[in-house]
Formats: sequence, structure tokens, C-alpha cells
Amino acid sequence: MTLARLIPLPINAAFQVALAPVVIAVAFASGFGASALVVALAIGVLMMGVGLATAAQTGRGGPGALRVSAHADVDLGLGLASALAALAFALQGEAGPAGLFVAVAAAQGLLAVTTRYSARA
Repeated sequence: MTLARLIPLPINAAFQVALAPVVIAVAFASGFGASALVVALAIGVLMMGVGLATAAQTGRGGPGALRVSAHADVDLGLGLASALAALAFALQGEAGPAGLFVAVAAAQGLLAVTTRYSARA
């Protein structure tokens, strides 16, 4: 195990399941506009879905299982989508949503680069 890949895939899934409702709740509690709520909801739902699919399928590898490579790609995609959303909201002058999506992009990116993507738990 290298220093950069300390987090096993099931722990990654647990972090995503825990972070998804936080993203959605912060967006609603902060009173963001409709566009920021839609983006937060989309990112949160995708994060929750990937986390739950991975948690349910870890170790089984059945026909409906989420491939490990697909999980890695979705993790990086969610980080990139969050960063692009942060840029878009920052360009519009909306600091609140931009800050939230910067934090989500940082958390998702850090999680993606520190996860050991392997089918073994």
C-alpha cells in the first residue's frame, strides 16, 4: 500500500454516502438560488447513488455491480463537475454557491486521489 492510496473502496463509498446529504442540506439551508439548488441536488444525488451502489456491490461483483473503474471515473467526474460549477457561480458573482462547490470539488478530488480502487476490500 502506498501513502497516496490509503482509503479502501468501501470507506470511499461511506464518505460519499455521508457527504451527499450534507451538500444538499447546505445548499437548501443557505438559501441558494434555483440554479445552485439544482446543481447541488444533482451532485448530491449522483454522489449518493455511486456510494450506495458501491457499498451494496463490494465483494460480490454480480451482473449489476458497479465496476471499480467506473467508480474511479465517476469520482473524478464529480470532482470536475463541482469545480466547473464553482467556476460558473464565481463568474456570476455568487460567492456562496461557488464556495460550496469549491469545497465539494476539493473533498471529492482528495477522496479520489487517496482511494485504493480495487475490488478487494
